[in-house]
Amino acid sequence: MTIELFIYLSLFALAVGSFAGVFIYRLPLMENNKDLNLIRPRSFCPACKRQLKISMIIPIFSFLFLRGQCGYCQEKIEPIYIVHELIHLLVMLFILSVYVSFNSSIIFIFLLFSIFYIQSILDYRHLMLSISLNILLILMGLTINYYLNFFTSFEESMLGVAVGYSFLWAINALYFLFRKKIGIGSGDFLLFSGCGAVFGVFALGPILLIGSAISLFIYAVKKQKFAQQIPLGSGIAAGAMIYYIIFVVTGLL
Repeated sequence: MTIELFIYLSLFALAVGSFAGVFIYRLPLMENNKDLNLIRPRSFCPACKRQLKISMIIPIFSFLFLRGQCGYCQEKIEPIYIVHELIHLLVMLFILSVYVSFNSSIIFIFLLFSIFYIQSILDYRHLMLSISLNILLILMGLTINYYLNFFTSFEESMLGVAVGYSFLWAINALYFLFRKKIGIGSGDFLLFSGCGAVFGVFALGPILLIGSAISLFIYAVKKQKFAQQIPLGSGIAAGAMIYYIIFVVTGLL
């Protein structure tokens, strides 16, 4: 891999990380603000609401140059934005260390990570998931396994979609039958279905096991934050990423 390609991929990772930060910030606000979407208005300061110049939104460098402050009102910018960018960069570097030569798999796996990452943070911070990203995840999984058998066969991918959705739906239906309230949200159904589409039906067990443990841990540590709700989506998304690292990268499958 050439130095130029390495730099381009690193910049791409930073750009996706920056967009992930915007997605996580804006999606909850979009429910009550019809004038706000992921594209418009342009990036603005949460404090003074002024639109930021291009020089103020360069990933990592702008944050460091402006010393973590808005270039207009000098209000401190949450460091979480640079954290999103750095995590995406580190993940890209990890993927590049696994795949010595460049191929389309690098971009695909990186984008999968970004979707799981966004969903995990959204559910942790706001107890919500993006339906659009869940549907995209399902389509990506079915497409890549149909044409390339990337992680699994297309048949197992299709079965993973059906089982992933119906399994959590059935658990929620039983819970509602006895407790008369919803225990698992429909966003979790779709997210788990997306995991099945990507990794296949036989991956659902390990992902749910890992994800449930993570969700319960988060709930135990942050019990006051979540009241009686458990961020299952955060656990499932994190479980999918861990599943990839443990079972795919290490070649246990």
